[in-house]
This record gives sequence, structure tokens and C-alpha cells, in this order.
Amino acid sequence: MATVTQIRGALLEEAVLFLLSRVGYRIVYYPADSIDPSDIKNGRSGLELEGRGTWHQIDAIAEQYYTPAFMYPLRLLVEAKFYAHSPVGLNVVRNSVGVLKDISENCFSKHRFRGALSTVRFNYQSAVFGVSGFTKPAVEYAVAHQIFLIEYKNIPVIQPLVDAIRDFDEGCLTIQGINSISEVRKILREALNMGYYSVDLHRFLKIKGIEIVDKRVRRAVHNIRGSYFGMLQGRWPMHLLTSQPLAEDAFTSDIVKCRLIGERNGHWCFTPVDVDQNDPGWFELQFFLPVELAKIVGQHWGDSQMVANTKEQYFSFITITGKIGNTWRSVRLELDQNWLRRYIEQVVN
Repeated sequence: MATVTQIRGALLEEAVLFLLSRVGYRIVYYPADSIDPSDIKNGRSGLELEGRGTWHQIDAIAEQYYTPAFMYPLRLLVEAKFYAHSPVGLNVVRNSVGVLKDISENCFSKHRFRGALSTVRFNYQSAVFGVSGFTKPAVEYAVAHQIFLIEYKNIPVIQPLVDAIRDFDEGCLTIQGINSISEVRKILREALNMGYYSVDLHRFLKIKGIEIVDKRVRRAVHNIRGSYFGMLQGRWPMHLLTSQPLAEDAFTSDIVKCRLIGERNGHWCFTPVDVDQNDPGWFELQFFLPVELAKIVGQHWGDSQMVANTKEQYFSFITITGKIGNTWRSVRLELDQNWLRRYIEQVVN
């Protein structure tokens, strides 16, 4: 029997997978969806990936084939936690580390028994998405073992989705729905990707649940028309979101000079300099600060000079990849030094 917390997490995972698909990732719903299904199978509770020592249940998998030279295709293990109040703890990250290590080493078994040329070797990564923060031990352990943590908090464009999932409670599910989390996931998946359903919704959801999934969640996700993942300073993974997809006009070159606007609550955004808001090339990429940076900024928020220096030190560039227009691009947003100089002069004077 699934708990409401588990079902909320499953709903968030499906939303994350949909947003990953928008940026160009291939979502693995079934073994046949993968570039190499030899180490994926359907288990009793969903997909399972073969590790070096055992098989692991993985609810959400995304693959990316647009990789640079000298890198294997990416296989991303996605996990989402939707806790009402408490932050995501160390146990979640520790489990991700163990699973990632075992799965990453499955190539030894695959190549030994199936031949080196018959199977694809992947670059495995793991990301944990949350809405309620992460504990300090969880963050430290994740950084040490390269588990990426992404938080959706105080980001206006995604807040309707967070609110809708938070309103999903026990009163949304039938008895059959409580006992079948996989069917509830499938309903949202079909809502996001197709807009029609292969099952009778009333078997698993009550009227309130249908209203939330079929209308509020679907509308909230579809209103996020721009979804891009990037690495800030090459160190911190970030999910940058916008209500409109990035226009090709905004990226006539691979480097775009930007300003950085932030608030103490963690809502930050990149916007291009010297571009009017009504111009087709204007954009606003919203994100929530990685936990480590949020603490640094928060410590000095009352000191405008220190905040400006922090922007220069930690936000000088971010590389984002994804589909812009119909073309796969890798572009670099750089903090414009002239804008930063004027900004520092303003806060000092």
C-alpha cells in the first residue's frame, strides 16, 4: 500500500521526466525505449537495472545521446522526493550512492559474458529532486560522491505544479489507487504526453484526484515551456525554467552576456543584457540556488558589496545544453562584467 508521500514523489518524478524530454532526453518507460535494453527488465514494481551484484528497481530513467567526444552516452537515474515539511535526508542520498556504484560497474559483467562489442557502455549519473530542501549531511555526502541535488523552491514558473501536487492527499485516491502507485503514475504520464487515458480514471482516482491530475498538474507542467539543465561554474547542476522556450534569436553566438537578479528567498534568474523585454531575443531563466550557494549568499545578504562579490565569484558562467528551436545546442551564459561593475558601483554608492 502506497503512502501519499510516495505518490506525491511519483507525480513529481513524472513531471521531471516530462521536462527532461523537453530538453532532449529520451525517457525510458520500457526496456525497448533504451539504446541498449540488455541490462533493463520489467520487474514486479517497475523497471529494474542490472548492477554488478544484483538488479535494482529504478522508477525513472532518462538517456542522452548528444554527448561530447570521449564520453559514453549518459544514463540518468532520476529520483524525486516530495516531503510536506522535512528535508530530504542522508539515507536517500546514501541509497543513491550505493545503487549508482553497483549499476556503474555492471559493464564488467556485461562485457565478460556478452562480449565487449555487443553492448553499450553508459556514463551513469544520479540526481535527486526535491521541494523541501536537503539536510546538511545529505548535501555533504552528495557532493562527496557526485550525486546531483536539485531543489524546486521559490521558482514562480514551477510553483503551480508544486502547489497542485501538495494538494494531492488521501481524499484523491480510491482503494484501488492506494494499492497501485504504478497505475497512478501511468495516468499522469498519459495526461502529460497524450492527453487521453487507457484506463478508467475513476477506478484509481476520486473526483478531487482527477481534478488535480487531469487539470492542475497537466496545465502547470505544460505552462513550463522552457526546460534546460546546466552546470553553474562547471560544479553545480541547475534546472533553469521559463514560461516560454528560448528563441533561436537569443543565441546567434554560443556565448550570451547576462545579468543576474536574485532574492533572499532563493529565487534567481538570468536575463540577457542590452536586450529589451519586448524583444524576441529576451528571456528569463528562473532557478533556485544550490544549497551550498544559498548558504553563502544568505550569510552576507545584508552586505550589498559582499553579495555583489559573491555573484562575481560563483556566478561568472553557466553552460546549458538542450534543444533551442529544433537544434541541439550547448551555450554559455556569462555574467556581463560591465553590468556587474555598474551594479557594484550602485550598491557601494
